[in-house]
Amino acid sequence: MKNRKAVIIITAIFISVMFVLAACKKKGADGAAYVTDENGVQLTDVNGEPITVIPETSVITITDGNGNVVTNADGEPETSIYYKPQQVVVPVTDINHEAVTGENGEVLTTRIWFPSNPTTTAVETVTVTDVSGNPVTTPEGDPVTETTIISAANESFSKTMGGTTGSDEAVALVPAADGGTFAAVSGSSKDGMFASISGTKEIAFAICKYGKDGTLIWSKAFGGATSVSVEDIAPAKDGGVIIAGQTRAKDFITVHGSEYDAFIMKLSEDGSEVFRKSWGGTSNENFYGVKEGADGSIYAAGFSYSRDGDAESLSIPKGDSRAVIVKFNAAGEPQNTIGIGGFGDYFTDLSIAKNGDVFAVASLNAGSTQTAYEKKGGADAGVFKFNGDLKLQFGKSFGGSGRERFESISVTDDGGCVIVGASTSSDGDIGAAGIKNKGDEDAVIAKFTGSGSIAFVKSFYGNKRETFKDVTITSQGFIVAVGEAESATRNFATIGNQGGKDAFAVRFDSNGNFVSAIGYGGTGDDSALAVCTTVNGQAVIAGKTASTDGEFGNMQPASDGTKSVAFIKTVSF
Repeated sequence: MKNRKAVIIITAIFISVMFVLAACKKKGADGAAYVTDENGVQLTDVNGEPITVIPETSVITITDGNGNVVTNADGEPETSIYYKPQQVVVPVTDINHEAVTGENGEVLTTRIWFPSNPTTTAVETVTVTDVSGNPVTTPEGDPVTETTIISAANESFSKTMGGTTGSDEAVALVPAADGGTFAAVSGSSKDGMFASISGTKEIAFAICKYGKDGTLIWSKAFGGATSVSVEDIAPAKDGGVIIAGQTRAKDFITVHGSEYDAFIMKLSEDGSEVFRKSWGGTSNENFYGVKEGADGSIYAAGFSYSRDGDAESLSIPKGDSRAVIVKFNAAGEPQNTIGIGGFGDYFTDLSIAKNGDVFAVASLNAGSTQTAYEKKGGADAGVFKFNGDLKLQFGKSFGGSGRERFESISVTDDGGCVIVGASTSSDGDIGAAGIKNKGDEDAVIAKFTGSGSIAFVKSFYGNKRETFKDVTITSQGFIVAVGEAESATRNFATIGNQGGKDAFAVRFDSNGNFVSAIGYGGTGDDSALAVCTTVNGQAVIAGKTASTDGEFGNMQPASDGTKSVAFIKTVSF
């Protein structure tokens, strides 16, 4: 029956691809294909003329599952036409199909994929089965096989996770080597995926492994007598996942004192624990970001207030603190540590370039004791670059006279980095980019070159509060930033707002130019806290929702309208 099911699925996908290719062949008089929406309705420009595109094609040679060229009866290679996905600029329209205009009367546009769901082409050799699912054989008893072109389009899914007795949220999301994702869920529920540790008293966390179709492969929960908080996770090159956070639960890990220690953990690909290590002294420590280097080294970033224990080498003055990055070996043993800044400063995230350089973003407190970096306002972002041995390459503050809060950083292929967060400033580095604050916090994205100069600064705003929480770079070079917003005007006019906070995702090109945006939510508060791109190129977001309707209606586990549940879903712009 398994063979029969596989053939049915492959046949269904094959038929769907044929429909896509058939749609591509619906052409105008000039040979261009008409562009349609997801319902097959032709899209038109502002003049009512059909939007068309000249399909880009290539001839591919068909191979079997082992990479051998498939030939016809004459011994000639079999070929097929592959329709390349391409982007088309189309006007944004309202529910009446009228063009939506910007503040200056310009027609707003967005970009869509043609065909509507970008796919890659794969060729597989499958065993032919009869109606009962039994393999068909030749007179000699050999299985009959056929070679077929199938779509390797990424699966789409949307689901909630966590429990129902507390409030839960997905705080981090990273790609898995097999095309799926790892998600970190933090919460206070005692049921659902936290049922195995229902005896814990405070915040606990669960690490979940999902397949590329959204199937939950495994989930492991961790807690203690007091809070055990997960802050970030990172994919390991051996297929596992690395975890970072803080705790003072002595039944979870060895803690240096009575305050919080930072910790790192590693789970294997199947969820088995590899190691669990604490880092700190008798005061407070936390790791907010973690990444693995090319050589298997682990870098964790956060803060330390301790003068003893693992932090002794930092020589932090009494009553002071430092933003810290710790380098561990592959076994979780600390190798090197660097401290930056002063009281109240901390690293919020880090990212590692292909050459091993470490980029980090920090929150620099206006009341900090540090004097190395200019204080520009109530709180500034700090952007830093280190080599693999944590030797500082550059460090600078970023912001204006208001408050800046940047929570995520991602390296770019050109040797720079992108940071995202929120700002209330209209001057300083924000004003220099021609940006004026439009109301409360505006979501802001900035790019730095590898030498530390500002490449661009962009804002995404409404008339209320919005902020970016995480950022990723797609395989196509797009920048995808996610967050939460209360606005329904200005940049959010085409997204709207369904009530309270809505989760949203924005796609920019590599130069920071707006490409498209999408919102998710219901009448409760919804937030996108994490985003990643899978190894198959699919964008996936995760966060929390307190909605019982809209995008998150009729899902289990469900929010009661006050307590949040975590969510994970694919994003199609």
